[in-house]
Amino acid sequence: MASRKGRCNQKTRFGEYLTYDVPAEGYDELYGKEQYEKYELVSMALRDRFRKFRVIADVGCATGLFGEYLKSIDFDGLYIGIDLSEERLKAAKHKAHASWILIQADAEHLPLRRNSVDLVACITVIHLLDIRNAMKEFVRVSRDAIVVTLLKKRLDLEYEILKNLNRFPGLSVKRVTMPKVKDEIFIAYKTIPEVIQPHNQ
Repeated sequence: MASRKGRCNQKTRFGEYLTYDVPAEGYDELYGKEQYEKYELVSMALRDRFRKFRVIADVGCATGLFGEYLKSIDFDGLYIGIDLSEERLKAAKHKAHASWILIQADAEHLPLRRNSVDLVACITVIHLLDIRNAMKEFVRVSRDAIVVTLLKKRLDLEYEILKNLNRFPGLSVKRVTMPKVKDEIFIAYKTIPEVIQPHNQ
């Protein structure tokens, strides 16, 4: 496991809010169960494709709960956890496996190469970000799929999410929901190898 700092912009909404409420030591107890329900839904929605992923980037990883879930379903690829909170990354580091990389970075300036990860997952974080800039980064670094989950109580942002995903030619977007799960799931697949320039930049 490695931990390093990427380029950060403390003035983004990611920086302003991601350290705002629950300290790292209470995060898993407060959010663990509901987050695992979201991970299960994401896994089911992606089906066999999920098993083929070798590199997964978790944007807004907090204490690494998604990484733990991946380990529990025998994911043996590379997990990249990205968060701006040093405190939460320290908590994630205590759980880390040899196949984990933890990076302190801004979601709107991901320190990853173009098409370098199979899946970009942004789970219950998108409402804290500049959606336009974040989506552009997710599309840039993903070579296969993007998963964004949105709190149902923030469905006022649904149009903004879909608008920004649909800006990119070569993306196929679907929405998944389940009554007991607190988030709506948006999945975008790349249907062509290179999806770079969005419409109406």
